[in-house]
Amino acid sequence: MKKRIRSALLVLTLELFIAFVCPQALLAGSSGSTTAEIGPGTVINQQNWQQYRNFMSEGLAALFQGDHFWHLPADSSIRVGPTISIPLPKKYLEDTSRYSNQVRLLKTAFGGWVPMGYVAGLPFPHPLEGNPSLRGQRIFWDSYYRYQPRVQATSTFTYSLDRFGNMTQNSEVKTVLSQLAYLSDVDFPRTIADAGGYYFVKYDQQTAPEQGKYSTILDLIPADPTRLDELYEFVPTLRRSLRLSQAARCAPVFGSDYLIDDEGDGPPGLPQLFDIDYLGEKQILTLEHANPASFGNPGASSQLDEGYYYSGSVGFAPFPKPSMGRWELRSTYVISLRRLPAFAKGYCYSRRVIYVDQENYFGSGELDLYGPRGDLFKAQLVVLYPVSIPKTNDIAEPLAGPSTGFLFDFINKHVTVSPSLRPCINSDCAKFGYLDIHHYASPEGLSKIVQ
Repeated sequence: MKKRIRSALLVLTLELFIAFVCPQALLAGSSGSTTAEIGPGTVINQQNWQQYRNFMSEGLAALFQGDHFWHLPADSSIRVGPTISIPLPKKYLEDTSRYSNQVRLLKTAFGGWVPMGYVAGLPFPHPLEGNPSLRGQRIFWDSYYRYQPRVQATSTFTYSLDRFGNMTQNSEVKTVLSQLAYLSDVDFPRTIADAGGYYFVKYDQQTAPEQGKYSTILDLIPADPTRLDELYEFVPTLRRSLRLSQAARCAPVFGSDYLIDDEGDGPPGLPQLFDIDYLGEKQILTLEHANPASFGNPGASSQLDEGYYYSGSVGFAPFPKPSMGRWELRSTYVISLRRLPAFAKGYCYSRRVIYVDQENYFGSGELDLYGPRGDLFKAQLVVLYPVSIPKTNDIAEPLAGPSTGFLFDFINKHVTVSPSLRPCINSDCAKFGYLDIHHYASPEGLSKIVQ
């Protein structure tokens, strides 16, 4: 008996040692699943998905598992293709080489960390080197300052599916994303003149339906990472804009399941208020080279385009069909974000897990969000199509093209799907006026709505 107890204690001690020293080992396996080889030509469906469980995010695995309200249609399948490189632009990499050696992490009075000395490019091109306790922080800030063009604008359509199987197209939104500082674009200066001290600005204006038309949310992110964002909303019925409190970060966007803090494709607002842990490395399946034709038309008023999406119904979530493209295996860093204790009360989530692409530091299309009790609250899946940056000879095709976002809310039993059309990027946006920062990247622009 004593011998068996000693053996059990030895095994337990070894498991705890592995979990503490090598947290990535925990990502390599999952109880009740086996790992099969995966490569181009593999088809994953309801019958064999457990063999490939280790190549999925928690949210994607939950959809296959079907032990939550939302699960995948019985005939759904994922077809795997080759992994296609999505490199960073040449100038961005040049700026990384030139400036990264002067960036340091500084602990704030709140207990968080922010980079100081950042100019452009990746702040930490080798994020696993250095203090192991700050690996998560370095990876996060690489994702936060990932390459983005000076401006990109598109129309996004939002569909909502409720627990009774009713799907409705409830809004169309004009989205303009403007980077104003730390730029690495050949056609633009490092910092845009009259930028007002902002790094990045998100402008979302509802264009349909009529009763919500002109409603606008403006999120201004300062270039100084220790400052708080500025949030504004234009209310058409009042014909004026309102300054919002930071609590509004947990408010829904135009009646969808997306919150204001969900709109950064991974990184939330106010990152200086988060404790960020590195969980390890993981290869996950993502759909990052979708069929360009799937972004031509989102669908009808009560259903997505059935040529590219499995239909949603009671308990069955809408999902990309194989016609939307082949999935690929991407190498990622996995990080976990929790609000610091002083700022956690009342926040949207207890934890968010981000899968950061090791090649381009974009959130690899998948994100897991956890509720107050630590259970899986929402899962985000983003289908992407990379495009080239206009007026460059760069072979890079960054993740700046059209996308379709899926947000599966397991607790409230809702799904939001947000297909976007092909965007204009940089100089191609000039004819639409989207380079005008006074209209689309400052509070001043809100006064020009409904004039």
